[in-house]
Amino acid sequence: MSVTSTAPERPAAGRRIGKRKGRFSPWLLLPLALVVIVAGGLFWQLRQSSTATTSSSTVTVTKGSLSVSVTGSGPAQAVQSRSMSFGVSGTVDAVLVQAGDVVQAGQPLARLDSRALTLQVQQAEASLKAAEANQAAAQGKGATTQDIASAQVSLTSAEASYERTRAGSATPGDIASARAQLQAAQANLAVLKAGPTADTLSTSQTRVYQAQLTLTSQRESLSSAKTKAQNAVTTAANSLRDAQDSYSTIYWNNRQLEKAPGPLPQTNKDQEAAALRAVNNAEASLASAQAAYDQTKRDEVTGLAQAESSLKDAQTQLNVLLAGPTTASLASSQASVASAQSSLDKLLHPATAADLASAQASVDQAKINLEKLTTPASVASLASAEASVASAQVQLAAAKLNLENATLAAPFNGIVATVGLAAGDAATVGTITVIDASHMYIDISLGESDVSQVKPGMDVALTFDAVASLKITGKVDTVAPVATVTQNVVTYPVRVSFDPGAAPIKVGMTASGIIVTKQLDNVILVPSRAIQTRGSTQSVQVRPAVGQPAVSVAVVAGLSTNGQTEIVSCVDTGDQCLREGDTLVIAATTSTTTQRSGLGGFGGGGPQGRMP
Repeated sequence: MSVTSTAPERPAAGRRIGKRKGRFSPWLLLPLALVVIVAGGLFWQLRQSSTATTSSSTVTVTKGSLSVSVTGSGPAQAVQSRSMSFGVSGTVDAVLVQAGDVVQAGQPLARLDSRALTLQVQQAEASLKAAEANQAAAQGKGATTQDIASAQVSLTSAEASYERTRAGSATPGDIASARAQLQAAQANLAVLKAGPTADTLSTSQTRVYQAQLTLTSQRESLSSAKTKAQNAVTTAANSLRDAQDSYSTIYWNNRQLEKAPGPLPQTNKDQEAAALRAVNNAEASLASAQAAYDQTKRDEVTGLAQAESSLKDAQTQLNVLLAGPTTASLASSQASVASAQSSLDKLLHPATAADLASAQASVDQAKINLEKLTTPASVASLASAEASVASAQVQLAAAKLNLENATLAAPFNGIVATVGLAAGDAATVGTITVIDASHMYIDISLGESDVSQVKPGMDVALTFDAVASLKITGKVDTVAPVATVTQNVVTYPVRVSFDPGAAPIKVGMTASGIIVTKQLDNVILVPSRAIQTRGSTQSVQVRPAVGQPAVSVAVVAGLSTNGQTEIVSCVDTGDQCLREGDTLVIAATTSTTTQRSGLGGFGGGGPQGRMP
């Protein structure tokens, strides 16, 4: 497009230019500017064009299996786990296992110092025996044949004594014996009153002198023996030190020789063994010498005590003789004379009423003693005896239980997981944990929609993060009947048990479980994307043969998962019309947008100047 304009004519030469007849106006340029602006905008305008294309792909109908599953994860746990502590107070004497040890049911794991508990059992046993003896006596069964015979003899003797007392008839032998006892008592009294004779006094003085000599001799001989034994201890100790020094020298020399190439000579080995035996012999000699020395010290104490006691007794007897009879000794001797005189008078004269009463009391007491051995006691006494036995039995059972509880034993076959005790600790300080990892479980949490499909006994495919290649099949053990609500999320715990076998599964390892809740086998399957849905109608495009157009077939779809859908039947036939190997067409529509620049409707050569 071009714009032209005409200039005013120049005046001829020689003509005078007068007033201009016509002047150029700038407003005439405005239309030209507008045209240029519009042309430039259209030239640089970007034009967009969109095209829609339709493509298709084919898939094949297959026959196979389809399954629905739910998943969950949790840490592996041992089916059996027990943390044990002592059921009685005390001090730990020994811990017999450490973490990782394999133990059998009943195997001791740790023990307390049980000496006090053992004494309690023995005391309870003795108390029970005493209670049982008292019960037997109350039942009239505790006496032996010898006890009954002895009680019978006592009764017979008491009855005979009563008869003698009542009859007042003494035999000549009884009277003679009573007279002899009276004469002896009178003679002793006479001696006390007369004082000691010269021979008696001399003999007593001699005993004191001999006791003094014995004490001096014992003191010297026992002290000498102790000193000799002490010297023997010193000698034995020196011998032991010499033997130890010799052995130490040989031992370290041999250790140095062992660093050199070749074996240690046998001679050096024999020397070391001989030196060690010498040390052992010297230790035994020192122990023997020490024991002998200790015995001499005890002998010294005992011997001096005996000698001093003998001297004291002899001196006391001498002092009594020199001082004469005391008031107490005279009174005792006079009482003996009076008693002997009374016994003789009883034999020579009839018994009094008091004598008969005393004799009868002896008979009655003997009868009571015999009846106790052969006749049951009262009902109250029997009940009390039975209660005592029952109480003693309970105490014994409690003491035995405490002694049992002084040993921790493995409750089942398993592995020691943790040991929280050490020798010398108080019984309440810690525990020992034993687990049975031969059977394990995981607890997984499922949502409301998933848990309704899970039942006990279902198989569970387990995998473990720590052992990627390991797969184990477990079983659903229990499904919780009550939900667990955490932060308003409702889940149900499901326990899955499994046998790890020889797999390196440790307690606490994370496991993931897949539970197949529904399984369909040998069903017609199509890709889910091949199904077209319009309203409530579902259909697939089936190509009868190569080169033929696809035919729409209305179908009834079933289970769908992982991009595959089960075809239950065809709507038109009411039966399955699809077959394995049939070809399905999947149509897909795509849109393409193209951006180009040009002048629009202003012409120009090439594609840039054409409208789409």
